[in-house]
Amino acid sequence: MEHRNLACLKVPAVGMGTSRTFDVSSDTAIRVRRAIVNSCVASGVTFIDSSPMYGESEKVVGLALQGRRDKFQLATKVWCTGREQGAAQIARSFDLFQTGHIDVFQVHNLVDWRTHLPALESLKDEGRVGVVGITHYVAAAYSEMMDIMRTGRVGVVQVPYNLWERDCESKMLPLAEEMGIGVIVMRPLGRGEMVSGLKHQPDLAPLAGHGIHTWAQALLAWILSDHRVSVVIPATSRPERIVENAAVGQCGSLPQELREHIRKEAERCL
Repeated sequence: MEHRNLACLKVPAVGMGTSRTFDVSSDTAIRVRRAIVNSCVASGVTFIDSSPMYGESEKVVGLALQGRRDKFQLATKVWCTGREQGAAQIARSFDLFQTGHIDVFQVHNLVDWRTHLPALESLKDEGRVGVVGITHYVAAAYSEMMDIMRTGRVGVVQVPYNLWERDCESKMLPLAEEMGIGVIVMRPLGRGEMVSGLKHQPDLAPLAGHGIHTWAQALLAWILSDHRVSVVIPATSRPERIVENAAVGQCGSLPQELREHIRKEAERCL
């Protein structure tokens, strides 16, 4: 697995998101999530992103990681308004993860960021947080995000980036590169519809020499061929998907002609 810089951290190029997929409560579903984590360990997918917004996700991640917290880098977010509520939510994330250190702590969707950023900075100074970041899922927020980035107060940004959502390419990614800010890519497969919504079978033959054998792998490789990206975080509820996704972390950057081939296949097949 290739590792890349995420601010002061070294992270695998392929991580895992937990939106929707880890919001479970039954014993059977939690056992499946432990199996997913087993696949993560075996495949080198050691970066996991969560949020209080994702229901039971933080709790389930904490349960699934019992006894092997040291093998993973954890990212989560604060998503509320007010100093007291923020402090309580941040403390709860530590409790749910069953850890005293969270590698990346982000302000989710910039909600009340002026209140939460100082709190996260204090935790970073105490050594309880590794890197402070901000996130948003809509391009209209990028201007405000970039204003915050220019202050030097954040080391990570998380934004959507895929063949259909490329707004971050023109200004956000260049600024991140200029300032040495790590980039976490959410929604690398859209919300899954870029794989499930195929109308035709994509031509993957030109990609086989790079170890790419599925359309999901092609989409992930397209993103990771942008060197400004630190880590992609596709979500899954199936352990075998971890192995498939992780293989992309060994492909290296695709030449531009193959990235263009993937783009054209997406236009043809989606």
